[in-house]
Amino acid sequence: MGLYLRRDSVPGMRILAVALLALLCTVGLSAQERPQPGTIVTATYDGRVTTDGIVRAAGDFFDGRFEQPYPRNPVDEYKIWFWTTDADGSRAVVLARLYVPVSWADITGPVLAFGAGTTGVGDQCAPSLEATFQGDHPYWYREDMLYYAGHGVISIIPDYVGFNDPDRPQRYFSAAAEGHVMLDSLRAARRFFVEYPDLLRSRFRPGNGNATAGYSQGGHAALAAADMVTDYAPDIRLDGAIGFGSTNNVETLMKTAAYYTPYILYTYWKLYGEDVVNPADFLRARWIPTLEEDINGMCVWDFQYYYPFRPQDLYTPEFYEALVNGTLDQAFPGLRRVLDENLTGLSGHGIPALLVQGLDDIIILPQDQRVYAEQLRASGSEVILLELPAVRHRHTRPAGFVASLEFIRRVTSEADERQSAAAAAATR
Repeated sequence: MGLYLRRDSVPGMRILAVALLALLCTVGLSAQERPQPGTIVTATYDGRVTTDGIVRAAGDFFDGRFEQPYPRNPVDEYKIWFWTTDADGSRAVVLARLYVPVSWADITGPVLAFGAGTTGVGDQCAPSLEATFQGDHPYWYREDMLYYAGHGVISIIPDYVGFNDPDRPQRYFSAAAEGHVMLDSLRAARRFFVEYPDLLRSRFRPGNGNATAGYSQGGHAALAAADMVTDYAPDIRLDGAIGFGSTNNVETLMKTAAYYTPYILYTYWKLYGEDVVNPADFLRARWIPTLEEDINGMCVWDFQYYYPFRPQDLYTPEFYEALVNGTLDQAFPGLRRVLDENLTGLSGHGIPALLVQGLDDIIILPQDQRVYAEQLRASGSEVILLELPAVRHRHTRPAGFVASLEFIRRVTSEADERQSAAAAAATR
């Protein structure tokens, strides 16, 4: 059993210190001796939210425009630190927020791992810190997760690898790092119920079903988990994946919303090296001298006003022409290889998917999402493409909440039925 910490007994910084100490203690250990992915380091209980409290908290999230079904149950909130795997195979500790439905009777439900959209790469931009800037720059991730848990879905939203870690920036649009953390968050959520009984205040427990979901970048992560679940986490039965304004093709994102590209290039530069991806080959000279300082200093609400949205205003002429003409393989073969490696969802995993797309989205265009949906179908997945009129990128989560809840219930229930039928057949 790992160490657990109560909210009123140890300051938050102590939790971070314990997690970092655990990380340091692995130095020099062999791969076999290091903690396994999904192992919990610390946990805290952060309180209970009533059904009325959930409704009040999420009122602005649903914006009065989208269906807001009243919660069925209160929710207990926790924070957990757990081990995961970086893109290069090294171990990392990440923080996640866990939301447990409250029940006074023995009942089970599915587990949902949710990936946040773009927030930035510096530690100050971590999704887990949203409460510190909620007033000016709301993400509404807590409120979103409260609503899933308020309808009987155990929900966990992890920070990505690199947040809260001074030695590495967030692994932005790294399929491997994102997929690992999503799958390990499902593992950690399930371990929590076994390893931390003294923190539990509900009789609700995980059933057999699991799903991944995410908004924008988080959709990239949700489908990355589907790609690698068989090899990386064969202990997890993944029943479905959901993308809200999902940006699974990084090349497409570079074409439509250029201000994300400096962060993408910075991450790939750090992961693959300058010989493969050198930001100076792709960005106009004015952005290069302060690139590292800018990238680590600005969160999404700042850099969207700092960097140009139009590709031709940000990229070198050579990169822009190769990007729009489809000649990256000749002009920039290193970047071409990296972009192909970080395309998610198309491995042939066969896991059902729901794609929620706003028809007024300018980050991932409806026609681009249609192309991706067809590619996903062709790879062997059942795909529901839900196109919503008058919905922009940021509204895909509240607009698609009810449909996503129905999808989670259906795919996990159908997987339960198949598992039961297979078990019965095996005993005949």
